[in-house]
Amino acid sequence: MTHPVSNPQDGGWRRFALWPSAAVFVLGWAAVAVAGPETVAGHVGPGGEVTRWDSKWELLTVFGLTAAGIVIAFGGMGWLLVRIPASAVNLPNRRRKEYWTRPENRDRLNRMLSEDMGLMGAATLLLMAWLLVVLARAGDHGTDTWALLGPVLIFLAAVIAYTIHLAVGSRYAIPGE
Repeated sequence: MTHPVSNPQDGGWRRFALWPSAAVFVLGWAAVAVAGPETVAGHVGPGGEVTRWDSKWELLTVFGLTAAGIVIAFGGMGWLLVRIPASAVNLPNRRRKEYWTRPENRDRLNRMLSEDMGLMGAATLLLMAWLLVVLARAGDHGTDTWALLGPVLIFLAAVIAYTIHLAVGSRYAIPGE
């Protein structure tokens, strides 16, 4: 199966959002590598106090490998989806699944799923970039709990809202319904 080139007006921006987010992560990673302290917060307690210290390179390695995995997994979704049989595709209801997994509709479904996964990956990379920088900047007095918790809660709320939108909204509705 082939993937038609996406037009940014039809949702292709979702897949391409992964690359600018990856660039933001790399910039944050590089800033910590160059200018971050040698010892950084490895764990922050509920009150914002640092409960474990790690080397900067330990934190950068864990975050870097995780981000690389996200880029590979979410960026390679288009490659993977063409190899998944229609029976393994799960959509919100049977009628939508029957429509979208037909051979004549499968390329478009794969493209849309790839775009949506790219957007999820982009949001995850931005959250990781934020958390990496905040952990690296936490000093002896810790950090504001909301500097860590706030973005995580916003991320979770956005992912849940977007997932609900995909499940019940018009994106995967059968055209003409």
